[in-house]
Amino acid sequence: MRIDWVSHPGALAALEPAWRDLEAAVTDRTHLSSFDFLFTWYRRYAGPYGGTPLIGLAWHGRELAGVAPLTLVHGRAGGVPVRRVEFAPSDVPAGEFLIRDDRPEVAAAFLPSLMRTIGFDVACLDGFDPASPHLEALEEAARRQGVAMEVDDHAFAIVDLRSGYEAYHAGLSGHYRRNLTAKARKIEAAGARVDGIYLTDADDRIEAAIARLIAITEASYKLEGRRLADAHRGFLGDLVRRLAQRAALALPILSIGGRDAAFILGVVDRGCFYDVTLAYDESFAKMSPGAFLMQETLQRFAAAGIQTVVSHGAHEYKKHWATAFVPQRRALLFTRTLAGSAARLARAALRPLRPPRTDMTSAQQDGDRAHA
Repeated sequence: MRIDWVSHPGALAALEPAWRDLEAAVTDRTHLSSFDFLFTWYRRYAGPYGGTPLIGLAWHGRELAGVAPLTLVHGRAGGVPVRRVEFAPSDVPAGEFLIRDDRPEVAAAFLPSLMRTIGFDVACLDGFDPASPHLEALEEAARRQGVAMEVDDHAFAIVDLRSGYEAYHAGLSGHYRRNLTAKARKIEAAGARVDGIYLTDADDRIEAAIARLIAITEASYKLEGRRLADAHRGFLGDLVRRLAQRAALALPILSIGGRDAAFILGVVDRGCFYDVTLAYDESFAKMSPGAFLMQETLQRFAAAGIQTVVSHGAHEYKKHWATAFVPQRRALLFTRTLAGSAARLARAALRPLRPPRTDMTSAQQDGDRAHA
């Protein structure tokens, strides 16, 4: 096995055929390790915003057996300045290796190669299933390399639509259902319309849809009327175009009274929907347009045979409409550098100040706020 490291986004284009073959061969993966998502992200965010690209490629002969989509950033761990390795996209509580099902040992091979190739202090890798063979392999590799490894609990939200929308809706709390009904009546009375793009190339509507989602984002509480940065504009536009070409795009847009009020952007893959980002115009906040659009979208998904909706990050607001919060693990690896050792000691000193996690609700409250 040979492991190469790529640090220039432009070099990924030549890997597209092999990467897509690997995607097709991997059973347990999400959009976060797909070529379309990562090529777009690296292309637009490499540099000051997203850190230095660090893509590990594991080859068995001419066969691509694994991808480690990483970035190298200057950040902090336990308050200590460190050189930190993390999954792309950076600053998001999710990420994953892309490794052939029959070669789980590839995950273990990335760590020693990374340590020989790149100097870093801490690796912070989110998104592991608690029973993941990759997590187990990484733990064994850390032991062999003399790297201290700690594991934190995280979670992500899902909506289970396997029994249809009506069964899902009936499982919501009575208070939330009544609140949804009251808000829906107000929105419908004001003139609600849901359109956008859904699982089609829609060549004649793509550019208009991109302009609409950017305008809604700029009118949201996130920006308060400020212009969306070029990197974000480029990423959203490129991703929408790529997903539309493969009929994997879901971009429902809600308008109220003839004005765009909210959107949800995500990827449909293998019967699952993965959200990427969403926003609503702050002037409509009292009407809860995001909650209305989410329920309209879930009805469409259920009717189309989509069985699962995945929303990364265990944010508090999701508990109202999520079916469950699925546990994940975050692996933190501390090398023996001065900064790595100091970061581990600082983290240990802070640990008693953290409230104990007694249930999934506390894990939800601890969820990171960042989202792609």
